[in-house]
Amino acid sequence: MTFPHSVTSFASRFRATHMSGAADHPRMMRRRDPAVTHVKDIGRQPKGTTMKAIQKLALACLISTAAVGTAAAETIEFNLPWLPQGSSAGMVVAAHEGYYEDEGLDVKPVRGFGGLRTINELDQGLFKFAYGNPSGIVVNRSKGGQTRLVGSINATNPAGICYFEERHDIASLEDMGGLTLGGAAGTPVMVTFPALIAKAGLPEDHVDIVQLQGSVVLQAMIDGDIDIYECWQGSGKQLLDSRAAEAGLTVGYLSYESMGLNTLGSGIATTDKVIEESPDVVRKVLRATYKGYQFMQDDPEAAADIVKEMFPEINRDVVLAQILAINEVIKGPGTEEHGLGWIDAGRVANLVEFTKETTDLDEDVATDDVFSTEFLK
Repeated sequence: MTFPHSVTSFASRFRATHMSGAADHPRMMRRRDPAVTHVKDIGRQPKGTTMKAIQKLALACLISTAAVGTAAAETIEFNLPWLPQGSSAGMVVAAHEGYYEDEGLDVKPVRGFGGLRTINELDQGLFKFAYGNPSGIVVNRSKGGQTRLVGSINATNPAGICYFEERHDIASLEDMGGLTLGGAAGTPVMVTFPALIAKAGLPEDHVDIVQLQGSVVLQAMIDGDIDIYECWQGSGKQLLDSRAAEAGLTVGYLSYESMGLNTLGSGIATTDKVIEESPDVVRKVLRATYKGYQFMQDDPEAAADIVKEMFPEINRDVVLAQILAINEVIKGPGTEEHGLGWIDAGRVANLVEFTKETTDLDEDVATDDVFSTEFLK
């Protein structure tokens, strides 16, 4: 499968800027350039064509090009959860297939550094949209922030604890006593796991929690520097599966759902300001993005091909495994009736209650303040 030059340019720009740490945000290049006009026999004047006719044609082309310029797509900066991977593949597919362009949008994806940091940067106005974590939204709103979830990617909780079966036998939180959990700074585990420990009535030091750079967590697991790791379906879980297989190890997985944490995971977030000022843009972003995720449902192999073609350094087998995992956790209560992206109020209420019980919030937060399904209808 070949790709339009503009989309290929987007991928190369993403690698050149955000995989090298440059400050400029990459542009999600549009799939087709409407200013390009195909002209036959441009070097030869057709028989019977007068100079006056050519001048008229040139004037018409000039007017047409000017009209295109006045209808420039609206630029949107979208903060991803991390580097491109299966969990965010719907956005990559939406760009490739021209879904954003069809909505009159020019989307600029920016690599993220964890769901909690993403929410803070969203609230500060650095981005208009982000792939964010709802627990971060609860904490943000308790501090007077204005972030809000407007669509789910993880309609069911995608997180759990990974370990190696050759080293540990884990069936519950109690079995993790004395182990070391490693997590990347700025990720939800730094809030979620201590809360789970407290809710289970276990001592604070039941598990030793250490912060690591995200780039070294998997290797620390392989090397035995940490024992357990919070891994998410559609991202870290499948990466660890691949690395473990190379090392001759088997990944065990204990989901948060099995521990009674029946909440939703990350999704598409924005701010109340954006909602108030640009409600139509919110609808367009959601409509285009979920078309990308529906493409993943319909043809996961082709979706993996798209991500691999745009980002050759990514392992296609891992991306495909991530896509297949996301295809499951994106479905949850209400999605069959209302479509992909639906946010179940009951699961949001569970999340808010869990956060209130286990986190010192500055102010009370109502469930209705955390999310909205208005733009999914």
